[in-house]
Amino acid sequence: MLFISPEGRKALASGQTIMNVSREHLDEYLLQTAVEHGAKLVPEKVAGIEEKAGSWLIRTRGGDYHSQLVVGADGVNSVVRRAIVGPIPRGNLAVCMGYFARGVERDYSVMRFLKGFKGYAWIFPRETHSSIGIGLDTGEAKNLRRCLDEFIDEYCPGIEKLSRFGALIPAIRDPDFYDIPCAGKNWILIGDAAGHVDPLLGEGIRYAVWSADLAAQAIVGGNPAEFDVLWRREYHGDLVKACRLVNFVYNPRVLELAVATMSRSKTCERVVTNVVASERTYRGIRRRVAVRLPKIAWDAALSPFRASNEL
Repeated sequence: MLFISPEGRKALASGQTIMNVSREHLDEYLLQTAVEHGAKLVPEKVAGIEEKAGSWLIRTRGGDYHSQLVVGADGVNSVVRRAIVGPIPRGNLAVCMGYFARGVERDYSVMRFLKGFKGYAWIFPRETHSSIGIGLDTGEAKNLRRCLDEFIDEYCPGIEKLSRFGALIPAIRDPDFYDIPCAGKNWILIGDAAGHVDPLLGEGIRYAVWSADLAAQAIVGGNPAEFDVLWRREYHGDLVKACRLVNFVYNPRVLELAVATMSRSKTCERVVTNVVASERTYRGIRRRVAVRLPKIAWDAALSPFRASNEL
């Protein structure tokens, strides 16, 4: 992975391997696996839900359905969430846009941090093309297209744009958001619908799969409300920690220093890359850095700046 600082003057090509998985392929695999194991797929869009006499009325264009339990796995604009606890507040949302494109195929990913914004631009390679995009808080959305165009002009001009994408994603900025319940006696919210997305990086697949596993445990155990206990025990602290780090991490001076230090210290590089790759959590990161600080400082003092000429 290539990390580029906000000023663009410092870049680090990390030697650690990070796997990219196509969301389309992953979604197809999960759906196929569920159906093969007995799930019934009803290809209808849910228009609304309503609780009646302890069960749920689920409305679609094709008709109404009834269920004793409803699981909201329907994304950031969750119909289930709106009906039960209300939508995710706008101040806790981010917007991303970009292109699937050809002409910049490489065997590494790119993360370019943006000066003055809480977000970053990226190039993520796929099998036959790349995902090129940018994500910013909704309050900064007016700058989205300009920043994306500047990023493309500087790092991958002349690409062949195959299609465009855009989406809202949870980007929690208020730690109190996580006090909102995500389960009750006959309902559960998971993944983006629950707002369980990395507040720093916008990565949600890890928590989507994690929360789905915990929800299944609660359901099999006969107590859906237990999901609220399980996810808080497993990763609530990590989300809160990341949320509280946002303003610190996206300080341009901090990012410049981080990329510069990573370029001089393999120890620092491993700490940061492991978090980016979701191999380590944010909880305990201060302690991990403190323990390794003498080694990081020693590396930085003795090693030259390992600038990258990849782009």
